[in-house]
Amino acid sequence: MAKVSDLLRLPAFRGLHVLAGENGLQRKVEHVTVMEVPDIKQWLKGNDFLITSFYSVRKSEENQCRLIEDLADTCCCVAVKTGQYVNVVSEQVKETADRCSLPLLEIPFQTPYIDLLMNVMNLIFEEENTSSILEKYVKDIIYENYTDEILMVERGRLFGIEVDEDCFSAVNICFRKKYIPSEHERKAIRFLCQTVQRCLIDSGSIHSCSMIRLEKGFLLLVEGKEEESLEHYLEHYLNEEYLKKLWKVEDKKIVWGIGPVKKGLKGIRDSYSLSFKAMNVGNTLYRNQFLYFYKKLEPFCELEKVLVSLAGHVFIDVLSPVKNQELLDTLVMYYECGANMERVSERMYTHKNTVKYRLNRLQELTGLDFKNPDDNFRLYLAVLAMKMNSK
Repeated sequence: MAKVSDLLRLPAFRGLHVLAGENGLQRKVEHVTVMEVPDIKQWLKGNDFLITSFYSVRKSEENQCRLIEDLADTCCCVAVKTGQYVNVVSEQVKETADRCSLPLLEIPFQTPYIDLLMNVMNLIFEEENTSSILEKYVKDIIYENYTDEILMVERGRLFGIEVDEDCFSAVNICFRKKYIPSEHERKAIRFLCQTVQRCLIDSGSIHSCSMIRLEKGFLLLVEGKEEESLEHYLEHYLNEEYLKKLWKVEDKKIVWGIGPVKKGLKGIRDSYSLSFKAMNVGNTLYRNQFLYFYKKLEPFCELEKVLVSLAGHVFIDVLSPVKNQELLDTLVMYYECGANMERVSERMYTHKNTVKYRLNRLQELTGLDFKNPDDNFRLYLAVLAMKMNSK
């Protein structure tokens, strides 16, 4: 792993001077960050090469010393650009850095931040596995673990990811919440995701597809040039029939959530979070499926906010006169089968006349008529509310 002393040998660092903290020059460098806010520590990831102008602490040497002390256990180095907000680094600050063994560098005013940033990142790339760096980069985006958007865009370009120009969709492939997979199944889902990743990239319709490990599965961050074509391709390519051929383990063990196509850093985060929303709502409403597109479920995702609130119980109360579970199960199946009683009969392994009797009995108990659009809508919302509140 790269060390601070390795950075000082780079041509771009020849103009920098070590002001203090020489005992810490062997500290490892894992990240590079620009700081111009006072609460920077919450954004650091550990072993950060920190670049700053001391803007947030420019008025107080005491605050500068306190900052050095605060960063000593997180940063590998602090490089200060002088000449704009702080003309010189004081002796008191240097003494603090020496005491903490935190390397303190001086950046000449004419040296652009971007030159240092790119050189540090390039060195880190050379020292670490590129895929793990890419994984950290994407996770920094989805967890909003950064302070400088411009820097994040530039970091993406090192991987060939055009965050500010292209559009993205988050495809989450995870084991279901309560399912504990075996080691064989963990390997199988990894192979599945790698297969889908390769197929997406080889298709020619996708600009890039990054695979990121999650706690119970993987994220495929799919990048395309045009929003409409990317949406169309994902809907065409990702279908349950095709995916069942790839996944040789029981399909009920995994669930897919496809986030909407969006642009920019915020767009990536939104697509990621909404892919989980699609999985949660889809799994509640359509348990016999495993692939859920947020775009197709968006109205239900919005309805969930109402149906799981106190107001949602207004809809559930529609079914309060129905005490028989068989009747409720038949009503749920009726809507899941698109009001097709033959399919209800097949799915419930019961005679069609029995289904008719149960539906008539439901009408008697609730006072609502399936043939009346308003009544039918109320019954359907009641079923949705019942499902969503029983999660």
